[in-house]
Amino acid sequence: MSKKRKSYEKSFIILIVAIVIIFLAYFGSPLSKVRNITVKGVNDLGAQQVIDATKITDNSLLLGVFLRQNSISNNTHKELPSVKSVSFKTKNLRDLTINVNEYPTLGLIFKDGYYYRIIDNGKILSNKLKSYTGNYPIYTNFDKKDDLKKITEIYKKMPESVKNNISEIHNASTKINPYRIKIDMNDGNKVIADTRTVDKKMKYYPSIASQMKKKGVIDIEVGAYSYPFDDKK
Repeated sequence: MSKKRKSYEKSFIILIVAIVIIFLAYFGSPLSKVRNITVKGVNDLGAQQVIDATKITDNSLLLGVFLRQNSISNNTHKELPSVKSVSFKTKNLRDLTINVNEYPTLGLIFKDGYYYRIIDNGKILSNKLKSYTGNYPIYTNFDKKDDLKKITEIYKKMPESVKNNISEIHNASTKINPYRIKIDMNDGNKVIADTRTVDKKMKYYPSIASQMKKKGVIDIEVGAYSYPFDDKK
């Protein structure tokens, strides 16, 4: 073996040893661990809820977080079903950002003194809420899961300007019309509608409401007309 080759091999071994030492020194130092955590993308969850669900702490190895990204995302979804997934970005190789992809809330139901969130995949979350924040409708008397899922899908298709004005949606079915519903609006009006046509007709609500001189009822169950509450219709 030539002296030149021996020199190359010796240099290579020294390089490998140096890399191993640096590698071990890095992972044994605070520089390898998460320093600051920022959460982005949450709407109805608290940032600390997400951090707790990921089980990432200031003692977690940053590299370990990225190597276990899919596993952490899946476990976070199990812990918080309204979270579709989480992904991570780092800054300065110390600071971690958790980006949350969250299912939108489509409303709530009230039962036994608590509110329960209904999310975009049709699931009713088991978390009990004494109160809630956000402008979401309350669904009442939708005792069958299929009926509740159907009305939330209808609500989702409505224009944002209309959705933001809806306070409560009631199942008001009768023998004559099992599709009948009543809607309480935040502006004080009430709407009588049919689930088969309400998503198309509600887009006319702002125009009809603007022409009303007094608060009252807008009936779009069959046709489309309105009358004040003090009218005996």
